[in-house]
Amino acid sequence: MGVEEAERLRGEVIALETALAAAFGEIAVLRAAVTGGGTAAALRAMEEMAAQLEGTVLRGVVGAEQVGREAAAAGFEQRMELIIHALRNAIAFRGV
Repeated sequence: MGVEEAERLRGEVIALETALAAAFGEIAVLRAAVTGGGTAAALRAMEEMAAQLEGTVLRGVVGAEQVGREAAAAGFEQRMELIIHALRNAIAFRGV
């Protein structure tokens, strides 16, 4: 794989991570809409979603390490942290 192709794929991964974080945020907003809690409920739901995702990081890393996939564990942790960071940015943006 050439450098240009690797960079293109890296860009696609970043785009997918951003879209995934946005989707998590929208799911949280929809949850809040169903309960009728308004903006405050939507922000709480997004925060809960971010906390749930943070909980999956440790489980995913431990699981990958247990089967001897340390590099996969590191990659998983890094990508999940980026997705969570993007979701937290969305929360901050909506909270303004």
